[in-house]
Formats: sequence, structure tokens, C-alpha cells
Amino acid sequence: MTISRREFLNISAKALAISSALSTQAFGSVAEALGSLFTGDIPICQHMTNATTSQFTVLTLGKMPYAYRVLDSQGRDVPVQLWDHATRKGFDCGIDKLFVQNLRSEERYRLRVIDKDRGTILDERIFKALPLTTKKSLRFALVSCMDDMYFYQRKNMWSRLFAHRPEMIFAIGDTVYADTFSDGTADGLWKRYCETRSLLHHFRQPFLIPTLATWDDHDYGKNNANKNFHLKEAARRIFDLFWGSREVDGFKRGYGVSSIFTGFGQRFFFMDDRYFRDDPGLSRGLHWGRDQQEDFLARLGENSKPSWILNGSQYFGNYYKQESMLKDYTANLKDVLKKLSQISAPVILGSGDIHFSEILELEPRILGYKTFEITSSSIHSFAIPLGEIMRNDRRVEYSWHHNYLIINSSVVDGGLKTLTQSYGRFGQNLFTHQGRVIR
Repeated sequence: MTISRREFLNISAKALAISSALSTQAFGSVAEALGSLFTGDIPICQHMTNATTSQFTVLTLGKMPYAYRVLDSQGRDVPVQLWDHATRKGFDCGIDKLFVQNLRSEERYRLRVIDKDRGTILDERIFKALPLTTKKSLRFALVSCMDDMYFYQRKNMWSRLFAHRPEMIFAIGDTVYADTFSDGTADGLWKRYCETRSLLHHFRQPFLIPTLATWDDHDYGKNNANKNFHLKEAARRIFDLFWGSREVDGFKRGYGVSSIFTGFGQRFFFMDDRYFRDDPGLSRGLHWGRDQQEDFLARLGENSKPSWILNGSQYFGNYYKQESMLKDYTANLKDVLKKLSQISAPVILGSGDIHFSEILELEPRILGYKTFEITSSSIHSFAIPLGEIMRNDRRVEYSWHHNYLIINSSVVDGGLKTLTQSYGRFGQNLFTHQGRVIR
């Protein structure tokens, strides 16, 4: 299916109207910050960023070729490289992947998108580098389940999230509902990724925030799919184009779409819970696959830095007919927990998928110390009070409304101290939780 430039521009115009209203409330005057150069017409995402480099994806619209320019606060040019690019026959959208070098911490930079033929500036964003070693705390947003059908929430929720100004955003699954309104082909996946990227207000903000991601079943391309999904290779390439980063200081790629981010005295393991997943009916089935699981445990055991293990689906949910590691891979979870208990690094579990947010307190008998599973879902997908029906004795906090989590994670002797706050569509605080995980 061809998405015309006129259709994209219509989408852009609608998004810009809301952008102007909400972003001005959130950040002050956009005109004052960016002059007349910010339009919000071009969907842009900032990805892995450290003290000297940053990476971006730009959704290209129509046949117009883009050029890019990055300026520092003094108006001097900073090197920017187009390191990957993809289009698909029959579609008017593509992806440009940018790599920016020679950055300085805490300085503001401007990324400009330019009409390569005419030399006119089409859009501009402000971004900063991210020093990873100067402090041992990180304030990040945790989100999942980003269904583009929710017209109001796909704009409002992202503007409210950006107004909190987290240092990073972690998207842990169902970043695209690629299995809905799709014909079940690789072209169908591409179409849905382009549509979602064009519609979500995450990508039309005047100030960018580094965002790292992993997938779950909907962005993989089929509900509850596993390693036997016939489009797994095409899905991995498309996900990597839209969300992936090159390896740099603080960021390593893993098996499938998995990755490891290290910074602020902590590690964040983004797990691939689809590409290697066995059928759930197997008595010795593995959730992450043998190679990924053993690689993850080996890397976790390299040092004692406290770590987050971020996964698309839940670990301890075990709700009726709901996927979870406990429900579908009981023996595998028991084995992984035993091995985690023998590693010196304390861990917190993070998950999405279930269309309500909750915090489960995991008793010390499991790992030898008290920890938590923190689930964030959904920022905008269907929301009904399922959690009121599906109880969990470990639950200490819960909300079924559209929400996102803002988490302050600080390194303390022997582990982590956390402050987790859930926020809803009207900006209301839905719950607050303070945790302490000490090995």
C-alpha cells in the first residue's frame, strides 16, 4: 500500500496543531527556543547517546531527499553521518539513520532536516549529549503498548511524558501494533511501522530524549508468536531500522534485538523475548533461547553493578490466559532464578504487555534478597480493569488506566534505591512507590 506525501502532510498538520499547544505548555515557548525552524513535520527519534555521540532515526516522507546539519550552541557545525538508509518499493516513507560525533556534555545542539534539492530547512530539534559516568542515578520513563489507534492518547500521553523531562525513555515492547491493519506480509509490517512512527507524538517533540527499545509480540508481527514465526527475519530488520543503534561506549548489541546499556552506575539488559522463544507447551521450553540466556547470564556475572532486566512480557504474572515466564516456562524461570541468586549483581525486573501497570514485591527466598517486578502498561492501548479481576498476592501497587512510569533509580551500597511514579492521561499521579533492593 502506498502512503502518499499528501496523506503524510495531513497527518503532520494535525500533529503540529496539537504539538504547538501541548509543547508550549510543557516547555515554554517553542518559538523562543527554536525560532521559526521547529515544525514537527518530520518524525525524529533520538536513540543511544553518550557524552560524545548520539544516534537518530528520521522517517523520510515522500520522494524528497533529505540532508542533515547539526549545530552547537555557538552555531558551529558538528559532524553528522548518514550510516544506514532504507526504503521499500511501493511506499513513500523511508528511514534515515544518523550518527553524530564530537559532542560535549550538557551543551544543547540543533539537528536540522534540510530539503537536499532546495536547501530549505524542513524541521529542527534540540538535543543534548548524555554523560554516563558523572553520576550514579538515572531518571527514566518506562513505557509499553503504543497502539496508534488511540487518537487522543497517542498525542496527549507523549506530551505529558516529555514534560517530565526524563533523561532517557525505555520502550519495552509493543512499540508498534504491526499485526493489526496488516496483510501479514513483510510489506504489511513496514506499512505499520511507518504509520505508527508518523502518528505518535513521541516523534514530533521539539526537544528530543534518548530512547532505547526492545520488542514484544505486536511489533514482532503476530500475537503470541515465537521462534517459529515465518517473518522473524524481516521483522528483526525492520525493528532494527526503526529502533536499533550502533555499538558505542555504554551500548552493546546482543542476540536478536537484545542490547545492554551501561551508565549511571547501572546496567540495563533489554531482552529479546520473541525471536528465540520456544513453543510454550514444551516441557523444557526456553523463554529467551539457550544462546541468549547464557550470554545474558555471563554478561550479568562480569561485575556486581546493579542491573535492570527489561522484558516485553511478564516474569511473575501467571494471570489467567496471559503470557508470562512463570505460566509458560515454569521450569526455565526456576532455573534462571537459581542462577541469578548466585550472581553478585542485584537485579530488578521490568516488563510490559498486560495493559495495566503494577509493582510486584518478590520475597527474599526467590533470589536471596527482596526485589521487584515493575510492569508498565499501557501508555495507549486498550484499557479495562483486568487487574481488578486477576489478583496477585505479590502486588503492592496497581493502575489499569492509560499510564507511563517515571522512575528514579539510584545506586546505593549493595544495590539500588528506586522511586516509581505512575501518571495518567490527565497528568494525575496514579501511584507512587519507593523501593530498595540490596544484595
